[in-house]
Amino acid sequence: MINFIIVENNTEYLKLVASMIDRIMIKTCFEYRKKTFTEYDNKFNKYIDRNFENKIYILDIKTNNKNGIDVAREIRKKDSEAIIIFLTAYEKYGNQILKNMIEAFCFICKKDNVEEILEQNILEILDRIKKNKTVIKIDNNASFCVIPLSKILYITINSKKRKAVIKTDTKNIECKKTLNYFEQLFPNDLIRTHKSCVVNINRTINFDFKNNKIYFNSNHETELLSKKYKEKIKEKIFNQE
Repeated sequence: MINFIIVENNTEYLKLVASMIDRIMIKTCFEYRKKTFTEYDNKFNKYIDRNFENKIYILDIKTNNKNGIDVAREIRKKDSEAIIIFLTAYEKYGNQILKNMIEAFCFICKKDNVEEILEQNILEILDRIKKNKTVIKIDNNASFCVIPLSKILYITINSKKRKAVIKTDTKNIECKKTLNYFEQLFPNDLIRTHKSCVVNINRTINFDFKNNKIYFNSNHETELLSKKYKEKIKEKIFNQE
């Protein structure tokens, strides 16, 4: 379930944004619900405290009673996972958001093509949510486990045991699968970096071909990087020839 929480001081524009959400979401397979507010009042504050999954806040910055940037700070203190989109007529607040280091997904000015920009960003958010929920199911006869793709750093091969080893943030999981199996399962997310390794490109932060190292966003690294795959990696990740 996707939970949209929309705050807009102008009631007519609030209805317009709510209608935009409907037009965007009807094209997707996600269930969703909306909650709208004209002010950052006590009713709104209750929604900050509620433990809903997949919260997407669409916040007006300038309202009669509070500044949306201050509200975003309050949200971040309680919820590091929620998505925050600022939607305002005041372009000057874009730099203020950056200066205050507010972790917002995007800043949309009402003077721009709002519906098109909002749709692009919401579809990107939904794609991220989908990837986070995507899992690999491993059946090892005596045990069965489900591994979210978002937790996987890379997968390599233990040639002695003839098993794949799935490296996550916290542990290694063995299974009787080939690297080709995983590549075909997630062609857009896993990429071959070595004859015995595929990595989750969503978790990488740097490919060091000089020292043959891959760095991940969790302080992990691996040396399973071969120059043989350099061009394919650059083409897929960096969009270079």
